[in-house]
Amino acid sequence: MNLRPHDLGLSRCSACQAAFLPSDGPCPRCGGWSRASLSVPSTGTVLASTEVVYPATGWESPHRLALVEVSEGVRVLAIVEGNLPSRGSRMDVRADGATYRARISPEGPRQD
Repeated sequence: MNLRPHDLGLSRCSACQAAFLPSDGPCPRCGGWSRASLSVPSTGTVLASTEVVYPATGWESPHRLALVEVSEGVRVLAIVEGNLPSRGSRMDVRADGATYRARISPEGPRQD
């Protein structure tokens, strides 16, 4: 899959058309194994965020996390780079190996 600089790689199940984060397992909706690569914009909306003051050994304190919904209704739990975002903030999400990281998007808050 060719990702543009501001894209996030997802998978789409060939059987039920569900979009989900790439994994080695089956489709989380129907259990099918056939899938295609899908590229979506990496900017999403913060649904929730939290700050862990006493994280596990090896993690920086404070450890900030955000649940970000991107295109196709896919939700990503990402490590926040920077200040803790508020609900409704726009964040850019990127994959960093098996971890996802997010930072506040220059687009600003969502305009509904």
